[in-house]
Amino acid sequence: MQKQIVSANLEILRQLIHLCENIHVSHYSMKLDLLSKNTIGKHLRHIIEFYDILIEASEEDKPVSYDNRTHCSETETNLALAIQRLNRARTWFKINMESKALELIVSYDNVQKKSVSVPTNLERELIYNIEHAIHHMAIIRIAIQKEFPEIKLDKHFGIAYSTIRYRDDLCAH
Repeated sequence: MQKQIVSANLEILRQLIHLCENIHVSHYSMKLDLLSKNTIGKHLRHIIEFYDILIEASEEDKPVSYDNRTHCSETETNLALAIQRLNRARTWFKINMESKALELIVSYDNVQKKSVSVPTNLERELIYNIEHAIHHMAIIRIAIQKEFPEIKLDKHFGIAYSTIRYRDDLCAH
């Protein structure tokens, strides 16, 4: 497996654990107008679920289906559980370094709800999880900067790697 894919995922998980360790549970679970009455915890739970789905599919040789997931609402309010689930993903990365073929099940049919199957692989889905996590982390970042500015996030929290490189290139000239 490509080292930078693993490293990027581990860095995302580290940043999310750091957030969990530095946010008060009342802030984590507070319904925010800025988030359409959603919470930071809901966004974090959503990121964690995508990692869980991929890990389970990889370990059990099952299709990957991000559409069919169980929402663990306890993760939205329980920081210890969120950290536990994030640490489980970190541990998984340390012992699963081989790519493998996978099947992705998706549905974009709002009427009949028919699914389609497409071939994929573990590396491609880990890349998707990077982009998905960064997207939700950007939303979390906006909420924290607006509502809880005392919480200090990693300077790259919720910022795409291409944006980080672009900013670094601008500063170099």
